[in-house]
Amino acid sequence: MRRIALLVAALLLTTVAFAAKPRLKPISPYQYGHRWYFSLQGGPMISVGEFSSSFAENGQGWDILSWHGALSIGYNFNDAWDLRISGSYSYNPGALNPYGGFSPYHFQAAHLFFDAIVSPNGLAEYYKSFNPKFYLGLGAAYTHQFTEVNHPFQTLTSPNIVPGVRFGGIAEFDGKSGFGWFIDLGVEGFWDTYNGQQPEGFILDLEFKLSLGIIYHFPLKK
Repeated sequence: MRRIALLVAALLLTTVAFAAKPRLKPISPYQYGHRWYFSLQGGPMISVGEFSSSFAENGQGWDILSWHGALSIGYNFNDAWDLRISGSYSYNPGALNPYGGFSPYHFQAAHLFFDAIVSPNGLAEYYKSFNPKFYLGLGAAYTHQFTEVNHPFQTLTSPNIVPGVRFGGIAEFDGKSGFGWFIDLGVEGFWDTYNGQQPEGFILDLEFKLSLGIIYHFPLKK
């Protein structure tokens, strides 16, 4: 966890350093340096935590699938690097120790992340409508409103505020007007008490998210 945090911090500092590079006159409508943007996205997700495998073992494998949505605001320091702040919400499934019977539950989760994003197109000065990106971020989550479950010895703690990290890739398709759409595939990891359970096994609770979204890059100020 500490190494990941240091890596993210180094990437953020690199992004700020790139911001000092002089702005060249845009030669393409797909150059977004020194421009703000916002995006809206949502889609399916899979939560992996303690005893999540018990869903499939009890014939309810599809119940581990849920939905999430996110709103982001970002700034392109130049054509290759940008930073964004992203808030999201999800309704998550979980399960307690299978001892004593199958004990599924749900809870609500709000997330806040700061991401450093790099565009290979920008690095190569290759400006096209298709713009792949990669991101790495640090954040936190607030989990609450856990549904009541009956279990002989295990209990849930609520609410919880936990740190998190994430990484992923974006396939973005932009229009000349500044509007575009994208597909986002990412993995988020949260400190083990995220799902209300005391740590057992792997140190992080994971979420695998697939999103479809829209994005708008505000016009460049003249």
